Amino acid sequence: MPTRPLRCLVVGDLGADERARVRAALPEDRLALVADGPGERPGPGMQLDVIWHCFGEPAALGRALRDHPEVTWVHTSAAGIDRIRLEVDRPGITVTDGVGISAVPIAEFVVACLLAHAKRLLTFAAQHRDRRWHSPELRELGDLRVVILGLGSIGRAVAARLVPFGAPVAGVRRDPGRGGVPGVARVVGPADLVDICTGADALVLAAPLTAATHGIVGARVLQALAPGSVMVNIARGAIVDEAALLSGLAAGRPAAAYLDALEEEPLPASSPLWSAPGVLVTSHTSWSSPRFAERSADLFAAQVRRRLAGRPLRNVADLGAGY
Repeated sequence: MPTRPLRCLVVGDLGADERARVRAALPEDRLALVADGPGERPGPGMQLDVIWHCFGEPAALGRALRDHPEVTWVHTSAAGIDRIRLEVDRPGITVTDGVGISAVPIAEFVVACLLAHAKRLLTFAAQHRDRRWHSPELRELGDLRVVILGLGSIGRAVAARLVPFGAPVAGVRRDPGRGGVPGVARVVGPADLVDICTGADALVLAAPLTAATHGIVGARVLQALAPGSVMVNIARGAIVDEAALLSGLAAGRPAAAYLDALEEEPLPASSPLWSAPGVLVTSHTSWSSPRFAERSADLFAAQVRRRLAGRPLRNVADLGAGY
C-alpha cells in the first residue's frame, strides 16, 4: 500500500455531510478526496487508488477508469451494481457496494406499504377526496401471507420488521441452501417462485437486477397470487414484466401495487401505470433518510481503513453474479 495518503477520485454528487464525515474520520494524511467536478479534477499524471462512485452517471465512471488504468478498487454508494456493471467489469478491478446502508428506511417503507394495503388507506384517501362516507373491510397485517423475493440486507430487514406483526413470511433467494433467515419460515430458490407465491397475499421485491431476475415476475407469478393481493417493488423495475402487471391489476392479482422502482425512470406521463387501479407510484425514494449520508460515509471510511491496514474489504460485489 502507498505510504502517501490514499487518493480517492469522487465521481458523482458527494454531499457536504458525507464529505465532512469522511474527513473527520480520516485525516488528510490518510485519505485525499478529489472530486470529479469543475476545478477539482485530478492533476496531470496523478496516481489514484480508488474511485468512489456517488450515484453519478455510469459513463462518468467509465471515463474515470479509462483515464486512470492504475485504479484497482471502485466503491459505489448504491446497493446494486447493475447500472455500473459494464463500466467496472474489467480485469483487476475490485468493486465494493453500499449494501446495508438503506436497509432500515427501505424496510420501513415496505411495512408502511403493507399496512396501507391492509388498512385500505388509498381507498380512504379517495373517499376523503370525494367526501364520501363508507367503511370498507380492513385486514390485520398478521393475516397476510408475505413472500419476499431476495433475502439480502433489505429482504432480511423487511422480514425482521414483520415479526412483531405475526405475518407468515416465505423467502426466495438464489441459493436456498445458505440457510434460514430469522422471521422467514420457508426459503426456496427462484425455480419455485410460482409455487411459493400461490395464494400469497403480498409479494415484496427486494432482489438485485441480474440476467436471472430480469422479468422474473411475469404473468405466471402474478396469477398465482391471492385475489386482493399486493405487490411492493423497492428493487428494480425491470424485475417485473410491466405489461403482465397491468393485466394482473385488471384481474385483481395483484389488486394493488406500490412501485418505487420502474423500468423507465422518471416514469413517463403517458405510462398507463399512473392511472392503473390500485397503483401508487413513488419516485425511487424509499431509501431516503436523514441518516443516509452518515451511513454512506461511515461505510466508506471503514473500507479505507481496511485497505490501509491490508485487511479484506467488505461488500465485495460478485460481477459474475451481478451483485
